[in-house]
Amino acid sequence: MITQHKLLIVEDDPTTALLYQGALRSIASEFVVYSGIKPVLFLLENDGIGEFDLIVTDLKLPDGTGAELVREIRKKNSQIPILVITSESDSVSIIEVMKENVQDYLIKPVLPKELLKKVEYHLSKRSLDYKTSILEKEKIISLEKLLDWYSFKNRSLEAGEFNAKELHKNLFHVLRASLSQGAGFGILVQIIDIIKGMKQTETGDYILEKEILSILEENANYSKKVLNTFAEIENIIFGRVPEEDIPLSLFWNELKSVANDLESQTKIKNHKILISDVSKNQLENHSILWNREYFQKLFRELLINAMKFSLDSSSILVLLEWKSDSISLSVINVVGSDLKIGEGIPNEYLDLVFEPFFRLTKNLYERYETLDFGIGLSFVKETVQKFGGTIRVSNILDHLGENVEPKVEFKLTLPYSSSAK
Repeated sequence: MITQHKLLIVEDDPTTALLYQGALRSIASEFVVYSGIKPVLFLLENDGIGEFDLIVTDLKLPDGTGAELVREIRKKNSQIPILVITSESDSVSIIEVMKENVQDYLIKPVLPKELLKKVEYHLSKRSLDYKTSILEKEKIISLEKLLDWYSFKNRSLEAGEFNAKELHKNLFHVLRASLSQGAGFGILVQIIDIIKGMKQTETGDYILEKEILSILEENANYSKKVLNTFAEIENIIFGRVPEEDIPLSLFWNELKSVANDLESQTKIKNHKILISDVSKNQLENHSILWNREYFQKLFRELLINAMKFSLDSSSILVLLEWKSDSISLSVINVVGSDLKIGEGIPNEYLDLVFEPFFRLTKNLYERYETLDFGIGLSFVKETVQKFGGTIRVSNILDHLGENVEPKVEFKLTLPYSSSAK
């Protein structure tokens, strides 16, 4: 059975309002239509906005602008999805209102099918904590729909329909190709539409405003980072990463070097990275297979991941464990209470954290300069497996202090090169 929703439409033209209602009749059980801003502000004053599932508003209204209305709504409700409708020539207004945490826009004349598609999509994302900038919104929405690939993969493997290695190959290859063509970056596509509505010179050239160029550059740079990570994962699973045999001393020194380079990140939440002492003889007596560039990124990903999810003013512990045929590296941290996930990672998520696009929280970590797409730990896992190792995450209890303290451990195990497969 299709869930029915209650929608608020702010549109001063009665015929247009009826058109919107007709287009959305299949998904809405109730419509409330206002011709201006004042009735909506009255609802806000009386906490009545929360009863609606989505708002559709024109940007030009008889008693104000849609942007003003959006700003007032967002002062009291950051969750409700808002779609704005505007004319093609009003590109500046589109940019301004998108900054006010609007989920989407439509350009007149509105096609009923397009309106229905956008409303259905944003209703399906109703539980998201939408953020305030265009870039942050794109991070949350653009690949969220791919999270269900994990359950698809499991069903396929259980049914014997796919080889796990081939499935990963196909997954990353297809996604990278798709992203390269822009399929996952809605903001870039939307901005192109905005540019098409801008002023033109006599020769047909578009006059590109500085603000739009800035948004384009910001999203383009971010897109490049995502594509580069996909390319790196693809190189791993397709066997394109060269390997070399190195003493553990080089492995250990590189880890310490990466930790030192993260000094500015440790200051964000006043963290310390504590690395255990090791015996020189042990480091020189064993060697492993690795690729320096990929392991640098692996170390960085594990340490920053620990910092992002750690309690303020806590320490990140890095420990080595020697075995007869392998070496284990543990990164241990205390989970921050602000994450609202308890004192560790919920057990049902322990097997999911390395899956592509899985994110333990919807938080964004701009200050750490990370992608926050849920692919960093996927890169770590693929790299470790490429060099014959394993990685797992678990909740542990630290008994070393005065009180028993719950912590999370990421444990990476690599075989010595003599036993590497």
